[in-house]
This record gives sequence, C-alpha cells and structure tokens, in this order.
Amino acid sequence: MSTPATGTTATDGPLAPVPATLRGVAVPALDPAALFDVTTEGVVFTRIEPSGTRRGGEDELWPGYTETHAHVALPANWDDSTDDPRIVALQYLFHGVTHVVDMFGFPIVADAWEAGRQQSPWPYPEVAHPGYAVTARTDAAGRYGHGVEFPVPVHMLAVEADLDHALRSNAERGGTFLKVMFTDGTEQPGSPVRFSRMSEQVLRFTARMAAERGITAVIDCNTLQETQWAYDCGFRLFAHSVRDRTLDAADWKRLDGARFVSTLAGLRSMIMTGEEFAAEYGREGFTETQDPRNREFASAIEQPFGIEYGVQETRTAALADMRRNALATLEQGNLLVGTDSGNTGAYHGYSFLSELDLLRGDDPALAEPLRLQATLGGRRYFDEMSGAPTGIHPLSVGAAATYNLHAAGTPLSALPLATVVAGIPVDRTAVARAIADLRATTTKGKAAL
Repeated sequence: MSTPATGTTATDGPLAPVPATLRGVAVPALDPAALFDVTTEGVVFTRIEPSGTRRGGEDELWPGYTETHAHVALPANWDDSTDDPRIVALQYLFHGVTHVVDMFGFPIVADAWEAGRQQSPWPYPEVAHPGYAVTARTDAAGRYGHGVEFPVPVHMLAVEADLDHALRSNAERGGTFLKVMFTDGTEQPGSPVRFSRMSEQVLRFTARMAAERGITAVIDCNTLQETQWAYDCGFRLFAHSVRDRTLDAADWKRLDGARFVSTLAGLRSMIMTGEEFAAEYGREGFTETQDPRNREFASAIEQPFGIEYGVQETRTAALADMRRNALATLEQGNLLVGTDSGNTGAYHGYSFLSELDLLRGDDPALAEPLRLQATLGGRRYFDEMSGAPTGIHPLSVGAAATYNLHAAGTPLSALPLATVVAGIPVDRTAVARAIADLRATTTKGKAAL
C-alpha cells in the first residue's frame, strides 16, 4: 500500500496537490467488508474501486472529521485568552478536522481567519457559521439571555420584528444558519436559574420565520423541559444533549426526529481531578498544538472546580445524562459529534478526539458507528448548515480528495496516520512548527477581540 506523500514545510510556500494511490485500504463508510484501491489526482478522487475482501487490520480511509459545535472566537485557555485564528485552524488540521460548524461569534475573527488562509501553505478547514446568535432580552429579575456573557456580540430579541434585523445582519456577515440561545442555565433539578428566556410567542415565531426563509435553525437547550418546549415550537436541531435526566422511550417518542450534538468535552473540565487533567493533556497532539500554560495550570489543580464552586454533583450527573442521551441518539442515527470547543478546557481539534473517546467509553462496538457519525454524518450536517448541500458522498469519484487514514484498532482519540485536504497532505511536524512560531511572536499567538 502506498501512502500520501508528505508536503513541504510552511516556509516553502503554498503546496500543490500530490497524486496518490492507496491500495487495499478499508473504506467502512462505503462497505465495511470490502477493500478498495483509491486514487487521487489534483484536488479530487479519480478512482475508488473494490479490490478484495477485508480480513482485518487494514488501514481505514474515512472522510475528514467535522466539528459540529465550536466557537473559534471564545477563550478555550485557562487564562481566558483566545488563540490566534491561524493557530485554531492549524490545531484542527493537526487533528484531522477538516470542516467546522462555528455556533456563533465567527464574524469577529473572520478577517484574521481569511488572512491566515491566504498565507497558509495548507488548505484551511472549511467553516460554516450563523453570524451572531439570537437570545432573550434582560428580564425583570435582571437576568440576561445566555450568550451575553461571552466576549462576542449577540442579537437580543424582545419582539418578533427584532428577528428580521438579526437575520439580515447575519446574512451580511456570511451567516448561513440561525443559532438560538434558549436555556435558562439550569443543568439538574434544583440548579439555579442563570439566564432569561424568550417568550413562547417569540420562540415560535423564530422557528416559523427560519423555516419560511429556508434557514436551518439550531437551538441551545439544557433540560428536557426546554427541549420539549422548543420542539413543540418547531425546532428539531439541538446544540447539546439533554443534561437533566436520561430520556426514556416516551420522551424519545415525543421528540421523534430530533437531532442532538454531544458536547461532553465542553462540560467535563469543570469536574476533572488533577490526575484526570494530567491524563487528558498527556495524549499526542497536546504539546504540539495547545498553549503549554494550560498543562502548567492543570498541574497545580488540587481539587475539581466543581467542588470549589459547589456544582460537582450536578455537573457529574449532567455529564452522565448527556452521554446516555447522546448514545441513544447515536443508536437512532441522529447524533452529531461536537465539543463546544472555545469554552474553557475544550480545545480546538484536540478535544474533538477526546469527545470520541468519552462517547465510546469501554464499549469497542461503538467505535465504528461513532467514527461514521463524526465523519460522514458530520459532513452532511456541515453541508446542510452551510446552506449549500451537494448530495455528493465525500468519498466518491469527483469529490474533493479530503480524508483521514487511520490505523485499524487504535483508540478513537489517536491521531490519524495521515490527513489530506483537497489532495494536499498535511505535514504535522510542519504544522506544529508553524504553531510554535506563532506562539513565539510578540502577541504570543493570542487574538485581541
């Protein structure tokens, strides 16, 4: 079997697609029992032909990963700093993530992202985003809508007419879907209310207007009650798994056809011990791509933040409910794998592979269906959210030669053997060096928002 050639370093200028032929690779997204010969020329696949029967142990070719819930403009680091968008793009490439659904805030870094793309020798991950999220106005108790607490703008809706302005404004910024913030912040029964919520009238109007304009709408909910209210108002796509209880058969029947993003990694950092942080930050890829001060910070943690802030039990229970509900969604074929990266401790690229391991747990039978949802399912979702669905299978003749090659039987959190984007192999050593060079600048690789 031949593998893709390694690209030149970042100092050698823009890279060109490298023709390659992979012989006898498994392509589970096409046929889990067969082997294939795969040829790429230029930026596309030119041949994908069955060449035998799989015996086990063969390398596996999959579409690139799609991160279905990210925030490029939010501070993932423990010191509340935001990495330069050029670093974020390279973090994704390093870990085999080729498509990113940014859930809100991308316009604030869009120019920097595009400037980096033009200078990069590697193709950047593709991004779909909604512009800025819509949320509730401040209520009589002084609570503001979820999203206002972040360092990026949001649109606050008080009446139906506010939505038209938000949609037009977001479209002008390149937004292709609608992100609605609805949760009041409760996570488990008895948790305190933190945020205001839209009225049923505004929520129902928002769902109806998005549908009439052909705009996919995704809503941010925490609890089953919030999810059911949103579902009854017309929403079918949820940015998080339900976290206040494990859904039963009656709940799933009422939520028929609903899709959920997993987002375990975005919640887990609050309840981790020092030993868990050391293990989490000890995988290949962390030192090469993430701010080293995150590891230094974690090494000094004496007890989980959940204990310090009095939420250890509720957050632990919420994470368990989210995982069980995510796996039920996986069984239905409706799970979207995403991390909520950009929130503290959820890192771009790196945490996506952590998310897969968190979902898999100790059940090896989950590995292939999870990877299928993280690749093929994620790519179809990306096309939907970008507003330009093609209907083309990402592993087909004529499709962009964008893929990961994985060693069979390795953990889901392991780095791909190779990542190729539009026919261009990603040189991880050069990517890590480029990240280090950006961190060595006067800005230390940070973005000023």
